[in-house]
Amino acid sequence: MSQYITTEELLYIAVIAFFITWFIYNVMKFKKIMELGTANTAVKDIKKILDRCYAMFPLEDVSFKGQTFRRGMRVKITTLQDKVFEGELIGTNYRNLVCIMTNRLVVAHELSNIRDITQIDTAEK
Repeated sequence: MSQYITTEELLYIAVIAFFITWFIYNVMKFKKIMELGTANTAVKDIKKILDRCYAMFPLEDVSFKGQTFRRGMRVKITTLQDKVFEGELIGTNYRNLVCIMTNRLVVAHELSNIRDITQIDTAEK
């Protein structure tokens, strides 16, 4: 039994190394494509949701207890049930529903069930 690698064995080793490298490279490439795809999909999904919200809540101004709040303002809404929502005002509709987008949710609530709306100062964050 010889302790040296033959030319045939060296060729097999080179071919196997090539396929292992090719496989690892393609797995990494596939992973990168999947990560980019999910990031782009999330942005597109948020845009679709916002477009739908703007269509469902077309009025940009919300009048509440003598104050006017405009679409895009950061607001804090306290309901009669003492639930608090903070987020960006999307708008209102003709049925007196107010819509805001929080960090995790899009919330629609009846204006008659809201205790307080205050504007959040953006300098606080």
